[in-house]
Amino acid sequence: MENKTIYYNEAVDFLRMENCPEKVEIAISRLEYPLGLDEEMIVMYQDYLFNTAPKIAQQFIDLNRLAVFPLLVKYRVIKKANVIKLTEYAREKRKMDIMSYLMDVGNQFRTCPKRMDIVAKFTPGKSELPVASQPDYSLVKSGDIVWLGNPLMPWQVLENKSGRLLVISKYVIDCLPFEDFYKRNTFWGQSSIRKRLNREYLSDLLTEQEIGRVVPVFINREDDSLSFEIPQGETGDKFFLLSVKEAKRYFRDNRHRSAPVVKYATRSMLWTVFDKWAHWWLRTPGELDADMFYVRDGEIMSINSTVQGSYFEHFGVRPAMYIDMEQK
Repeated sequence: MENKTIYYNEAVDFLRMENCPEKVEIAISRLEYPLGLDEEMIVMYQDYLFNTAPKIAQQFIDLNRLAVFPLLVKYRVIKKANVIKLTEYAREKRKMDIMSYLMDVGNQFRTCPKRMDIVAKFTPGKSELPVASQPDYSLVKSGDIVWLGNPLMPWQVLENKSGRLLVISKYVIDCLPFEDFYKRNTFWGQSSIRKRLNREYLSDLLTEQEIGRVVPVFINREDDSLSFEIPQGETGDKFFLLSVKEAKRYFRDNRHRSAPVVKYATRSMLWTVFDKWAHWWLRTPGELDADMFYVRDGEIMSINSTVQGSYFEHFGVRPAMYIDMEQK
């Protein structure tokens, strides 16, 4: 049996993340879709939500993440003990939709708690949740997390159109030069990074069944646009990098474009901000002939990104793909 490279170690990489809203969302997403989780892993996520997540619940109000609040209630991040304080905080921040929702939750806690969609109370160190056999991703929306691959990795949903998901790896999983050798006027279709992503990384990160669901795309060299129509004689890409336009469209601000680093990506030189947020490649040519655009701490730029394969050009990689979750 061929040994696959493990780019993401679920327990190690979760525990090394600093406490932040993204970490809460990772924990909740795994308890919502616990495919492949053993009891020890379930306990890890439950204990995190029980002990730590309520301390950063206010940050979800700051981010105006109304859509995630029902899950924060369901998994007891928002509890009877802190709902009044959070309601007052939402009022202070003028997040009126969230304030209204929290007021309703507070009323339900007082009048009909047994009717609320809340998981069974879990005791730290003891699992109460069953392990799901098959996740249903048909209703996921932008910003949600799906778990794909073997071993499983988190992928962030950027778009869902009739069951065809555009997803990108939640983390920077590796660091690579865009081009192995110095070239002027490098384009995605000619690049070394394109070849590597669609050969070794595709089979390493996804199962055979998942690879069969991935929808190939064609990147037009002239305008950097993406199409599902593959011209005759051309080869489509299952994995690709986002363009500048796509990075601006699907991530609403710099904070959401910032990508956490996982342990595997730090095995070699990777440019980061405080060893927390990684620089990561985009596929759009830069302002100079030998530059490419990339993301640095949420900012999109191309300065100092010469694409030759040298010490300075090992930026992070976040593969993106279209995957058809309704395909039989």
